[in-house]
Amino acid sequence: MKCSEGFSLLSLASMTVLAMLMAVPGASAQGTPPPPLNFELPAGFQIPPADQQCILPGQRLNLQCIIANDPDAKRVRAEEAMLEAQALAAAKSGKLDPYHQVETLGKLEIFDPNLSVNKNLACSYCHDPAAGYANGASILSVFTGGSNPGSVPITVHGAYPNNRIAKRNPQSYVYASYFPPLHFNQSQADFYGGNFWDGRATGYKLQNSAANQAQGPPLDTQEMANPDSACVVWKLSRSAYKSFFETVWGVGSLEIAWPPDVATICSTPAGAAVLGGNPTPLQLSPTDRTLANKDFDEFAQAIAAYEGSDSVSPFTSKFDYFLAGKATLTTQEMNGYELFRGKGSCNTCHLDGRSSTQKGGSDTGQAASLQPLFTDTTYNNLGLPKNVKLPWYSEDTPDQWGFTANPLGFGFTDEGMGLFLDGYYGAPPDLDWGVQLPQFEGKFQTSTARDAAMVPYPGFVKAYMHNGYLTSLKEVVHFYNTRDVYPFPVLSGNCPKGTVEKVTCWPMPEDPNNENTTIGKLGLSDEEENDIVAFLKTLVDGYKP
Repeated sequence: MKCSEGFSLLSLASMTVLAMLMAVPGASAQGTPPPPLNFELPAGFQIPPADQQCILPGQRLNLQCIIANDPDAKRVRAEEAMLEAQALAAAKSGKLDPYHQVETLGKLEIFDPNLSVNKNLACSYCHDPAAGYANGASILSVFTGGSNPGSVPITVHGAYPNNRIAKRNPQSYVYASYFPPLHFNQSQADFYGGNFWDGRATGYKLQNSAANQAQGPPLDTQEMANPDSACVVWKLSRSAYKSFFETVWGVGSLEIAWPPDVATICSTPAGAAVLGGNPTPLQLSPTDRTLANKDFDEFAQAIAAYEGSDSVSPFTSKFDYFLAGKATLTTQEMNGYELFRGKGSCNTCHLDGRSSTQKGGSDTGQAASLQPLFTDTTYNNLGLPKNVKLPWYSEDTPDQWGFTANPLGFGFTDEGMGLFLDGYYGAPPDLDWGVQLPQFEGKFQTSTARDAAMVPYPGFVKAYMHNGYLTSLKEVVHFYNTRDVYPFPVLSGNCPKGTVEKVTCWPMPEDPNNENTTIGKLGLSDEEENDIVAFLKTLVDGYKP
């Protein structure tokens, strides 16, 4: 098992890469429609009774109904309200030292739904602590690849989906603060670091990729959808923890002369036609704009501090205690560990501080790292099939705000890091990176394996990989093991008769460029796959020796 997991805008034939900055494909009035959905529910999964009313024809979801009724959605909102209240009490206690003040501010921000455009979506809604800070709703894992509805409902009659929704499964941010700023290693000819599946949170400005990542969702059209970063600051200035923010960052930090239309503009979703594409529609004086930019950076730095805290990234798994000599792995877990760093080839990218023994040899010495991150922070294309369930493929017509999220419809190909290097999100900060595009189309970040097995309760269905195509660790390991044993040139839902998708049939890769060829035919038995899954469960934080 090795590594982790692109819409090409241009071809970069020379060092002249400035043309990539503004190259954007023409939007069509109607993109390619997605095929009819045809999939089996995961074994043992039953649609919650409260969600039955939310199931639309063709195995789709009424997202507004899910938001209101799904038991996981209710549980996540209750958890975030409790954690927000705890953080607010701590902030008001006057007992926090400066170190924990910054962390607590980040906690207040992460669990605050009022920071979204409609004051209805906290960061934690898509990053549930009980699910390892990943998607926390089983129904979404099953029906939308884990992609989560954002702050903005879609009210156009007959529209599907009826809520803006992201194109990817939300990436866990456990240990995200340990990823360095994105950089290209010349000797290895590879990118290391950054945050997000595609590495676009480079961290170049603050030299902190986790802080850079924290600035993404508040402005993302499909997520919290604020039209201006200063809108986040305005909401901070009206929050219950305004004074605490100023305790951390200085008295007067949030004292900005807001224009009279601030409430109107800040309740208008990003991407709305009325904004005319202006990323800073709030009319602020140069001095106030500078202060608002500083506040937005500090908002993000506090979130990064919380993500690096013992609450999120504590190194308290059974495996950590095993490294410390305070816990013993079971026979199955130890077998899984040996396979993880041997026949399975997992630790060649999910670094565990030991040598890989895949090609022979042994590693019987002391671990080189006693807090391994279980990632090398690079990018890979695993050849993952296209997940036809993503509602993103149907977001090809304007919503009530005149915004079209995905003009290409089903014709959109997620190239991962290729999108970032293409200029899909705007120019990358280092223009020299553009020449690397051909080698990085289709590649996605190698996520940490830590807390991958963390779930809120037994039977919870968790989505894995950037598009959530895989919904259990067993499927993940089986895919790594047999991708090239059972390949078929079909889309998901169209495996040949006599085969079983995800068991004896793997649909073709969404993007065949730069596919990792070191996986796909590992020769693991079913028992060995199960042993690796057992080992991955030892990486869940919160173990009590």
